[in-house]
Amino acid sequence: MTTYVLTGLVNSEDSARKICSLIEKIYPRPLGTGFFELDERNSTWEIEAYFQQKPKLGDIALLEGIYSTELRISAVEKVDWVSEVQRNLTPIAIGNIYIHGVHHRDKLDLNKKNIEIQAAMAFGTGHHATTRSCIDLYRYLLRKRWEFRNVLDIGSGTGVLSMVAVKTKKTVVTAIDNDLIAVETTRTNFSKNKISIRNLVLKSNELRNPLIFSRGKFDLIFANILFLPLKNMVKNVRRNLRAGGVIILSGMSHKQSILVEKVYANHNFRRVKIAKEGPWTSLALRYFRKNK
Repeated sequence: MTTYVLTGLVNSEDSARKICSLIEKIYPRPLGTGFFELDERNSTWEIEAYFQQKPKLGDIALLEGIYSTELRISAVEKVDWVSEVQRNLTPIAIGNIYIHGVHHRDKLDLNKKNIEIQAAMAFGTGHHATTRSCIDLYRYLLRKRWEFRNVLDIGSGTGVLSMVAVKTKKTVVTAIDNDLIAVETTRTNFSKNKISIRNLVLKSNELRNPLIFSRGKFDLIFANILFLPLKNMVKNVRRNLRAGGVIILSGMSHKQSILVEKVYANHNFRRVKIAKEGPWTSLALRYFRKNK
């Protein structure tokens, strides 16, 4: 089966957002659309859209004329990407944590905390800089003798951050994601890694699942997602994090992290540690309850 991929470059986030919105209205309907900043310095944004049927060239030409850009359509033959990813991803070691796929079981290090990841179509294998930075910040906090017994993982993806927390300390984790594939992938990985059933995996949009509140206030929250939800969820985070608790925020560019930190500072969060890798920045922030 062939998938058609539509790509193009524009010079602003606003243009990228508007083009994607228009693409979603053309027929045949796309399977999905997305955009991301390709070059922060030159403000270059890439647009992507995926179709089961080839989009009409007239519709594409109209979009090109409106936004003075060139959109390209390419055909991609169906590939079992899950198997390809599992086969080709090399295991990674972060301190005493060893993250690997099913094809590398014969290379386990018994002196490390071994975590087997089934990637499926969910995000988070430990290879991406944002995930590594979350793990590095978490390990830094442990070295500083922080204690985390109740952890929330927002946007769990494969569940790798949840499993790192469970494997390294006696921690109870609640992993949530708004994507059903990610939820099922996390549950599969929990089972593969013999994670106790007291650790929950829930489908939830914006912390709305009532089971989250039944878990009480959290000592630590992981949020490795995207810039806008990181910025917009600050009030929900504050309601669910105990005073003195920490949130690790990841998935931001350097420029975006400055704005996010300011937003959280206005809600009594203060920086504990910052981590930078490539174009990405991650923050560990501590919540201080405001004195009345």
